[in-house]
Amino acid sequence: MNDNRPVGVFDSGLGGLTVLKEICKLLPNENLIYLGDTARVPYGSKSRETIIRYAKNNIKFLSSHNVKMVVVACNTASAYALPELLENECPVIGVVEGGVEAALKYGRCKWLRVGVIGTEATINSMAYTNELYKVRPGCKVITKACPLFVPLVEEGWVDKDITKMVAEEYLASFRGEVDCLILGCTHYPMLKGVISKTVGKQVRLIDSAKQTANLVKMFLLKHGLIKSQDSSKGEIKFFVTDSPKRSLEVSNRMLSGINLKYSGLVDIGP
Repeated sequence: MNDNRPVGVFDSGLGGLTVLKEICKLLPNENLIYLGDTARVPYGSKSRETIIRYAKNNIKFLSSHNVKMVVVACNTASAYALPELLENECPVIGVVEGGVEAALKYGRCKWLRVGVIGTEATINSMAYTNELYKVRPGCKVITKACPLFVPLVEEGWVDKDITKMVAEEYLASFRGEVDCLILGCTHYPMLKGVISKTVGKQVRLIDSAKQTANLVKMFLLKHGLIKSQDSSKGEIKFFVTDSPKRSLEVSNRMLSGINLKYSGLVDIGP
């Protein structure tokens, strides 16, 4: 197995870099292309039709770079657009499936209590709730939209007093009520420390970024698409649709130790 084609990853902005980082850790030899649709961020406040259109444009761009698969590293796009994206010739996976699988493995009991936090659109879609109920109808699911977490992460304020105050406001109701908490936005793993302190260390945090990286590896192995682990270290190309300087500043904070090759500003369509 030595498929040198890149794996494509996209998000509405830069939160999907947490997924990219986990893929790099797990598959350091893979070539990767990241597209951050920074001109249209956030997707979380857009309509379903708009989210689907943006997602299809993102895949079209990545497909033009001959990617062997696409990772939708955006919970909102995964929640609303994935069924339509699966019709694409290029294999596509989202981030909802991995988070749900991890939560269900954590709690074997029928009455598992699961918390889910994400953008307004992700929470309103009920994507996580519906997937959990399909497998574990008796489980309890508590959800909460936490929109202020995204700008706090992008400012690098992961351990500021204001972040702790916001976390307390959003998450206090989860204490003692859930066994695990799905971080249903790819920005949120950057706030694991403050989230864990707020909900209590007895609550297991489900990092969808790590789970998605595991799914990527399993898919590549299963279909004989993985790049040889004996080959050179993979190259990471980085595209955005707006604000390249700001995007690089944020990406360097989020990807400490991982080198991105800034590849340009792109227009992916309306």
